Amino acid sequence: MLTKNKRHHDLIIFRILASMKLAITKIINSTKFIGRFSILLVIVFFVFYLQSCVKDNFELDKLVKTEWDANLAVPLVYSSLTIGDIIKSDPNSLVVVGSDNFCTLKYKGNLFSLPASRLMNIPNQPLPTIVASLTPAQINTLSSQGSVTASFSQLQTFSFGTGPKIDSAVFKSGSIHLNLNSDFRKSGSVKISIPAARKNGVAFSKTIPFVYSGTIPVIVNDSSTLDFSGYTFDMTNGGTTFNQFLVNYSITLSGGGASPTTLDQIDISQTMSGMKFSRLYGDLGQLPLVTDADTIDISIFKSALGTGSFTLIDPKITFKFSNSIGAPIAASVTALEGYNPGLPPYIINGSPNPLPIFSPNFNQIGQTLTSSFSLDKTNSNVVPFINDLPKYLLFKMNAQTNPAGATHHNFVTDSSQLKVDLELDLPLYGTAKDFVLVDTIPFTVGEQVASDVDWAMIRAYTLNGFPLDIGMQVYFVDSSYIKLDSLVIPNQLILKSAHLNTSTGLVTSPTENIYDGKMTNNRLMKIIPTKYIIIKSVAETANNGNTNVKIYANYKLDVRLGIQVKFKKKI
Repeated sequence: MLTKNKRHHDLIIFRILASMKLAITKIINSTKFIGRFSILLVIVFFVFYLQSCVKDNFELDKLVKTEWDANLAVPLVYSSLTIGDIIKSDPNSLVVVGSDNFCTLKYKGNLFSLPASRLMNIPNQPLPTIVASLTPAQINTLSSQGSVTASFSQLQTFSFGTGPKIDSAVFKSGSIHLNLNSDFRKSGSVKISIPAARKNGVAFSKTIPFVYSGTIPVIVNDSSTLDFSGYTFDMTNGGTTFNQFLVNYSITLSGGGASPTTLDQIDISQTMSGMKFSRLYGDLGQLPLVTDADTIDISIFKSALGTGSFTLIDPKITFKFSNSIGAPIAASVTALEGYNPGLPPYIINGSPNPLPIFSPNFNQIGQTLTSSFSLDKTNSNVVPFINDLPKYLLFKMNAQTNPAGATHHNFVTDSSQLKVDLELDLPLYGTAKDFVLVDTIPFTVGEQVASDVDWAMIRAYTLNGFPLDIGMQVYFVDSSYIKLDSLVIPNQLILKSAHLNTSTGLVTSPTENIYDGKMTNNRLMKIIPTKYIIIKSVAETANNGNTNVKIYANYKLDVRLGIQVKFKKKI
């Protein structure tokens, strides 16, 4: 049976653990926590606050190297982290592991995408209004024979915007909306035919009837049957022009009703709408393909405070082009720079001019041709650019079709597009020195917990297989961010770098360390007003940041945390 003191002590330790669990949970659930921090520095936060797997069978005696004279000692966390665990929450990056386990951080993003629907957006096409009347001879025929047919034709100009001169087009959708207004006191029909539009070898032809029911005007609105889906249009008018085709109209009048006069007429207005192409052939013209500036977040640098130095030995930026538009394209980079808000941009040089964009020919319709170029330490200033710690990469391109002039050997399909993708490769080989990171996290301390505890101590045991030295401080602050206390004794190295072969930059063996953060009752009472904790770390690679180091997938950081609590005596 539990004594009153034992139950009381259990309740206190439960509150302590619950408070710590809440703080840890808030840190883990913070969406900015992992993705914002540099891969070379983020490890420090896992010394006290870990998101990796917690192992159930934690043995307290494995936590310590010296004996604890514990009133109550409880294990908290045991975790083993690799580089993949540390940055797996960053949605913009990917750790690529080579056959030798060497790690490269890769960022991917789309800088520009021009689908065919934006390149060739077909507007609605108003056709000229047909005004039809009968000649005296046709009126006599109608009166004597009870029926007459009058035929008309018009050359329709089809607009594809400014520039394109299309020889033929295959449409996957589209229709004519027809409005008929007749003064004739006769029923009849209008037949519309387009000899240049064919589907399965048959020319387009539709007949729309109208009925006189005793009042005029006779009105018809129709678009349901005038569907161009699947039709191929020859737009050369017999090989003589482009963007044009002939439309024929036959108007038949018949039936009873008053005899017409030469003043009676039929008005037909039409609009071709919803025209979507499957393929276009001809001259696309010199279409401008100017891009708006686009940016990619480089989240590895998002929390750099501007202090310290950071170098990578062999970064690389690769631009990948994918094109299935059947027209020559000339393009050049008009802006390529890294920037941090409020600071001047860092201009990146070395881009080729023109850019290597390849275009398919008629034998390659439906295919996508790819090409690329890379900027690295041999042909550009990409190394100092990366080491300037940019938070964003900005890209802008200027391009146009048919730079050499008119040609009728272009094509575009509904799936054609021009894409520019970027890959940023950051091989994890380099140095960091005096690099500072800061984060603020909500945190509270219960007054009852603080008053009943004589002292509490968190012990962190670390086995560090990474080539990083990390110092850290944790500040307790109130709602006005006034510092109440700090956890770590100043100028202590929390995490000592693993042992290195300085000639190769490879880790030869891990280092281990025990750090005890002790809070007396006076200090616990002092931090009761705490609303936040501020975690500040300063990190550098081995040998005071003067040795280039490499990060491998088999490097690990083992962390074990425990808490020891001594209660005040109860009377």
